[in-house]
Amino acid sequence: KEPIQASCDALCKTHQDLLMVGDVQEAFIASFNHCRQMLFAGIDLDAVDKHCASTTLEMVSVHLGVIYPNICMTASHNLHVAPMVTQTKFAQVHGNLSNSSHHLLILKLIGSNSTKNPFEASKGVLNEEIRNEDDLLQHAVSTGAFGIVQSIRFNRLFLAYWFKRYEEAAEMAALYKTRTVMPLTDIYHAFYEGLTAFHFARELSKENPKKWFQLGGKSLSCFKTWAMHSTWNWSNKLLLLEAEYYFSIGEMEKAEEKYELAILSARRHRFVHEEGLANELSSAFHTANSNIDKAKSCISEARTCYEKWGAAALVELIDSHGN
Repeated sequence: KEPIQASCDALCKTHQDLLMVGDVQEAFIASFNHCRQMLFAGIDLDAVDKHCASTTLEMVSVHLGVIYPNICMTASHNLHVAPMVTQTKFAQVHGNLSNSSHHLLILKLIGSNSTKNPFEASKGVLNEEIRNEDDLLQHAVSTGAFGIVQSIRFNRLFLAYWFKRYEEAAEMAALYKTRTVMPLTDIYHAFYEGLTAFHFARELSKENPKKWFQLGGKSLSCFKTWAMHSTWNWSNKLLLLEAEYYFSIGEMEKAEEKYELAILSARRHRFVHEEGLANELSSAFHTANSNIDKAKSCISEARTCYEKWGAAALVELIDSHGN
């Protein structure tokens, strides 16, 4: 029930504590979760970028035995720890590569024009060369690394939705087949799948929208349950899904009310990125209803939120549309 933001520092401490006792696999699971949690919490993307880079460097260094020699020393004298360190080598590699995919997502939101490639930092951890995310996906599929496959599919869903590539978002959402591997990511998958579904329910209203309303309705049902367990984390997302639903069925007064509540909830609970998203979707709603002044006000608020988040690429996308 605690805010997502509150768990970030706890995950960082957990990572350090686990390294000190030699539990390398769980330590880097905590570190990777910290990186992803920072994204979901709406923390400044520059800080997330730096943490992702630091995590990758540490993972590679531990994998190559460059740092934390106390882990190796403990392992050599402890029959319980030694097998654990040896057997988690492969898990470390996969954790490192998953983090590289997540880091790439962050860089695309930041809109870095540099040649920065998070996969370069992972060189040497595999015998085969992983130069980019496509190589990683191919490797993960061929080796049965289901967790990596799911991470990449979610990352691509996330980016496709935020950058308005809705057909790609729907494809990635459909490929994300299970809701058992990464519980928090599963929740966000439901969020973006629901938003994508309601978009298509409107845009493809003459082409059998039933499929899209069913998908959106499933997400709505899930968030009604989740919001009862944590108002802080999930209420703004529920409200935004409800706004999109009412917009899709033509109940404009209810939709407008829900957009306003979604914006206020995201602001109150410090999800600046989702405050921006709610404003952007509200702007599209008001544009469709010929309320141009309100639409301009909302898109201006969205731009401000994205600037605060550090998502320069999203600011550029708004500007490119002449808003």
